[in-house]
Amino acid sequence: MKDFESFLESGQRQMNPSVLENIKKEIFPAPSRVALKMGLIHLASSLLTLMACPQFGLRLFFEGHGLMHYFMKAGSVVCFAFCGAFYLGASFWIAKIFLGEFEWEVLRKNPTLSLGALSLLSLGIFSMMSHDLHFEAGFVWLLGAILSGAIPLLTRVHHRPLIKFP
Repeated sequence: MKDFESFLESGQRQMNPSVLENIKKEIFPAPSRVALKMGLIHLASSLLTLMACPQFGLRLFFEGHGLMHYFMKAGSVVCFAFCGAFYLGASFWIAKIFLGEFEWEVLRKNPTLSLGALSLLSLGIFSMMSHDLHFEAGFVWLLGAILSGAIPLLTRVHHRPLIKFP
């Protein structure tokens, strides 16, 4: 990005405005586009995680307790933290794999917004779907979710995306 900015400042070469605009779109993705991609990744990740861990009693597929059976061995409070960590952490790790480097940088520049929006939106949906949600459980779930989502955001290593979204 710094090379591109210094190239623009040098003024040595005049560039076609449409080419310049295409380069800017590739280097500087729109936050709304990144938010849409992150939302789709979170939706897919939610389907996968809810198959393995029935968060707040919400189960999409299969029977039984899934990962909750193992998480509950540490206690109910710790179980909620693990469920939140598993749920939101999975979304951010999957996003780290599928988003491009510059798209990931948009999320890294706004970690409070990206973590807060996804975790609070998810918790709000869970509370609407499960009438048995208590403050303590929600708070501990939120804490686990935010901590696990922050880990991939704080790591600097980024790989090329497996699939490039348009």
